[in-house]
Amino acid sequence: MKKVAVSLHAKENFDPNIIEQLKGYNYIHVDVMDGKFVENKQCNLNIFKILKKNYHIPIIVHLMVKNPIEYVEKIIEFIDIFVFHYEFEGNIEDVINKIKKYKKKVGIALNPNTAIKKIIPYLNKIDLVLIMSVYPGWSGQEFILETPDKVNLLMAYRHQNNLKFQIDVDGGINLENAKLLDADILTSASAILKADDPNLVIQLLKVSKDFD
Repeated sequence: MKKVAVSLHAKENFDPNIIEQLKGYNYIHVDVMDGKFVENKQCNLNIFKILKKNYHIPIIVHLMVKNPIEYVEKIIEFIDIFVFHYEFEGNIEDVINKIKKYKKKVGIALNPNTAIKKIIPYLNKIDLVLIMSVYPGWSGQEFILETPDKVNLLMAYRHQNNLKFQIDVDGGINLENAKLLDADILTSASAILKADDPNLVIQLLKVSKDFD
């Protein structure tokens, strides 16, 4: 069975009640954008304290920012898994080590045009790979059709090398393309939050076709 992360944005007018009625999901995934790494800016870090207080669900923060370490230090006590982008202009090892120093889990996100081979040197040091199935920065984009092939490649590498990181896919996930994804975690915003029956969508995502 797959795990499901409900995706939210760190926006100024954040309403924590947006997920109050949701059941059965495994993670709260929050996008933080600095307006530099991506054009959009949604950087209200106060929401993490609110989420941690109101919900006993592990929090994944997806840092679409130019300086991940700056954000790590500000929200360290509220986060379970920190995810930063391979494409940021800085030292990847430094970020991994900083997060690990705080005894937190760490993941690397990959843009659609970044090849899996780029992160091979880090796969034995991290807990999660977030494969973007849209270009980062905006919700509601169309799912990129080549994503399942990329996920399969990463899954095969993990198996061949007996590694333990989780594979998460984020962007345009719905009940149809979820069946194509051999992933551990499916991250979704619109498909869940805009559904007539969001809890049914969560359950269907969790039991979407599991690959051998």
